[in-house]
Amino acid sequence: MKNPQALKRFVPAALAFVLVAFGTLMVLPKNDEAANADERQPTLVVTREVEAGTSASDLVTSVEVKMLEADARATGVLSSVEDLPEGVLISDHVAGEQLLASSFAANVVEGLGVGFVAVSVRLDAQRWVGPLVTTGDVVDIYDIGADVALPIAKDAVVLEAPSPNELGPRDEAVISLGVPRSSLSAVLVAANDNRIWLVGA
Repeated sequence: MKNPQALKRFVPAALAFVLVAFGTLMVLPKNDEAANADERQPTLVVTREVEAGTSASDLVTSVEVKMLEADARATGVLSSVEDLPEGVLISDHVAGEQLLASSFAANVVEGLGVGFVAVSVRLDAQRWVGPLVTTGDVVDIYDIGADVALPIAKDAVVLEAPSPNELGPRDEAVISLGVPRSSLSAVLVAANDNRIWLVGA
């Protein structure tokens, strides 16, 4: 009589053990899943649209770390906020885009590419506002003479300018431009003689 009673007591405990063990096995990741999780690596991505020229320090609030599989990571991608180099973005970035070490340059002019220099010119609003607000910050620079307009710098970049909304058509302002070094002399001469006009590229 004692054996059957002991057996009855043992069966529920054994059954509970089997169910717990089975449940544990079901929730454990399979070998392939575990391997895939292990292969994922931290990857720094942009969370919103940011413009070229944004400094690394200002970029901190617009990035996050995502875990991506190795084959989804771009070459040279950064892994953490601490990896952000000093400098500025050299191109616009959109949400979800990975940040690379090559996404940065020491300053805005260096980001334009080899052979560019920065120059400041004083212009009245009618000579520069239109191209900037309608076609963007890439412009061609013309030397406006008495009878002819000569192109003296192509694909120059407006680096810094006051808000057009704050200027009248004849108000003057200092505009910072990134121009090819080969065009610098012609730009300086034309600027000195107040003959520069910017045209949308």
